[in-house]
Order: sequence, then structure tokens, then C-alpha cells
Amino acid sequence: MNRIRVPLLICSLLLLMVLPQNTAFAHQPYCEQTDLTAENPWQVPDATVSYAYFGNLYPETDIDYFTFDAAEGQSVLLSLSIPAYDGAEEYAPVMVLMGPGIEGDVPASLPDVISVAADHGAMMVPVGEEPEYWFEPFGGQYYYNWENYFFETPEDATYTVALWHPQGELGRYSFVVGEEEIRGGDPECMAGMGDFWTPLIAGESPYPETEMAKDDSHMHDDGEMHDHSELLEMTNGPAPFVDLQVMSLADGGYNVRIQTLNFTFAPQKAGMEPVTGEGHAYLYIDGEKIARIYGEWYHLESLPDDAEMLSVSLYANNHQTLSIDGKAITDMVMVADVMASMKSTAAVSTE
Repeated sequence: MNRIRVPLLICSLLLLMVLPQNTAFAHQPYCEQTDLTAENPWQVPDATVSYAYFGNLYPETDIDYFTFDAAEGQSVLLSLSIPAYDGAEEYAPVMVLMGPGIEGDVPASLPDVISVAADHGAMMVPVGEEPEYWFEPFGGQYYYNWENYFFETPEDATYTVALWHPQGELGRYSFVVGEEEIRGGDPECMAGMGDFWTPLIAGESPYPETEMAKDDSHMHDDGEMHDHSELLEMTNGPAPFVDLQVMSLADGGYNVRIQTLNFTFAPQKAGMEPVTGEGHAYLYIDGEKIARIYGEWYHLESLPDDAEMLSVSLYANNHQTLSIDGKAITDMVMVADVMASMKSTAAVSTE
């Protein structure tokens, strides 16, 4: 983490601690650490609670995905705001909402790469003709706010929102879901949120998880990845367990499955105090941190030609490495084994 952000992070943590419980927060902020995809969407923890997800549309073809669970008849707020950085006044991403019970034809403007399930419907989220220039007093920042939309859920189900720019323009956004204002959010996101009031630059990735140096972690002789900032020994309750599986796809990509036991992914508590049996995971390729994981599935479009191993480790809410008897809770898969399995499957299918 950059040194300038350390005091900002500390201030954010202190602010969350000292403000009274009934203090009004506009939204709980979370920031995009790795690019969101259809296989790795941001899973809204509770669609009744107000969250603001600060994201990037990068590169030009980027489509970000979100999922939320809702009950029949529930009214879910969906909204879009653009941080008022230079050149953002005309930045206008669009959103499509997909799920069961949504009536009407699939929008003609939907990109071909967005897939709508056969038993689901899709609709463009109406956000109005032009945004309102607005000052948010808690964060002390200006936004271009598009109109709120309240989705009346037709049935108990999981719904998906896909967000992109129709002309493929790079830019930043804040996707808002839910209404109830409850204290929370990711302090690390709060500390670095100022970045979202700067324009994106072509060729400079905004995703810190894909660019992090190996200052805090390295590969041991036993093949395990360890973050030596501090280990959190599991002494209370059943020990967490993680299992990593990597499946090659016909298009050259890979589906990564991360199954856990005695452990729950908790994106809504990132940066908070550790709680036994919850947190997040990190995925590594040959010791390089690739992504922070908050769910069972993750998609890799490709692997480096010289890649040898993928590994995953479990982390607490406060980013400490979970450990048992001083060893990180981790699992690994050799790329050679994945390739051998792919060739074996191909051979069987041709017999």
C-alpha cells in the first residue's frame, strides 16, 4: 500500500469508530480491486442496505457485473453516479437488469457478449435524460447523478446488473444499490477513494490487485504463498479449509473454483475486525497476487505461457493471512496437471 494512503486509511478507521451509530451515511463504499466479470461479479451482500460500488470501465470493451438477491415484491434501489472529474460531465454508461420474471424482449442494444438465460428477461435500467450536478456533503465531493430507479422484484430470485459504456469510452462510476443507511464500508476504499475523481488513462490499468508488488508476500519452498504482514492463527472453532480446482475451457480460458469449509466469504466486511470463519481469498499465479476473491467461482481469460502453479489462500476481514500451526490455509494446482487433464479429456471425447 502506498505510504500516502496509510494515514488516510487510519483516519478512515477512526472515523468509523468514533461516529455515533445513528450517524447518516449516504452509502457503504466499496471499490473495484479486480475487474468484475460475468464469472466474478460483485455480489451485493444485502439489497436492502445502501452500498456504493466505485468501479472502472477499463479497457474499452469492459462490462462490469453485479448480482443481488431479492424477495418477491421487494423494491430495490438501482442508481448510477459519475464522480465529477475533468471530462466526466458527458460520461454516460448504461445498465441492463436481468433475471426471472422480467417481461419484454431482450433490448436490441445489448452487446453480443452479454448472455441472458433462456428463462430470464432483460430490461435497460432507466436513468433519465441527463444527470444532475450534485455535492455530497459527507464525502465532500461532487457527482453527476442520474435518476434513481426502483425495481419491483417479480419473484424471489437472484438478479444481475451489467454495466458498460455503449461507445466503449473509459471512465469511472459509482453504482448504488439499496436504501437503508447503515454504518460500514471498506476503510481501504475510503482512504483511496480520491482516485475516482481522476480520469482513466489508456494503457494504465486502474486495478491495484493486478499490479501489486510482492513486498508483503513470497513463495515458500513448500509452494505456499504467505503474507508476512501478520498471520492470524485459527484457535477457536472448526478450522477453515480451502480446495482449489482449475478447469480449462475450449476458448482458451480457465474457470477457477474455490470451495471452502468452515469459512464464509464476507465482502461487506472487508477491512473490518476479523471474525472467525469469514473473510476473503487471494488467487496467485506463480506467487504473483492476481485477484481478491469473494465467491466460489473466478474466470481467467488466459495464463502466462510460462505459468507453473496457481494457488489460493484464505484471509481474514482485516487482510491477515489465516493460518493453522503457523502455516497459511492454502491450496495449489500445478498448471501441468491442468493441461494433462485437458488432453486426457480431449482424447476420451474423440474415441
